[in-house]
Amino acid sequence: MLLITGFEPFTTGLGLRLDHNPTATLAKAIGRRVEGARGEVLPVSYAETKTALLDLFEAHQPTHWIGLGYAPHRETLDIETFAVNVEHATSPDNTGETPWMRPVVEGGAPAIQTRLDMKEAIATFARHGVVANPAFHAGTFLCNQSFYLGCHATEGHGPLTMAVFIHVPPMESFAAFEDGLVGLAHAILDA
Repeated sequence: MLLITGFEPFTTGLGLRLDHNPTATLAKAIGRRVEGARGEVLPVSYAETKTALLDLFEAHQPTHWIGLGYAPHRETLDIETFAVNVEHATSPDNTGETPWMRPVVEGGAPAIQTRLDMKEAIATFARHGVVANPAFHAGTFLCNQSFYLGCHATEGHGPLTMAVFIHVPPMESFAAFEDGLVGLAHAILDA
């Protein structure tokens, strides 16, 4: 089973306030389009996101997870390589929290690499006319927190075997990217 998550709207570190987060729509769409997938939306809160994601892992027992994070100030579609065990923010989350150099998982590894075949994932998006790039650090906000929780869960005794995180930039249309996500979901589930 594949769990795919997006996020609710938020205010960026540069002060842009979002009324809509396209990753929420994309996650729900993939949940409808891919058999064996479920799309969910996460809150933008260090405390609430952690609880919500771990509850989804427990309730649905996914074998694979794809997290989507909207990055309105990026110009490229980035598939993250490493999740780091740090929660740190200079701008508050939606509940006003700004953690300072706090571990995501106390005693966890400093960083964990995704098990995704990056070359194949990039090729899958290319077949749908979408340019994707490997990125090496998901920041220290909620995108990284959820990515680290997913990667950390792959090292436990549960069913989760792969955690993926993709930062999504603004696009005129998300249709090709959505089709690429469908392709990636099928490739992951069929592997």
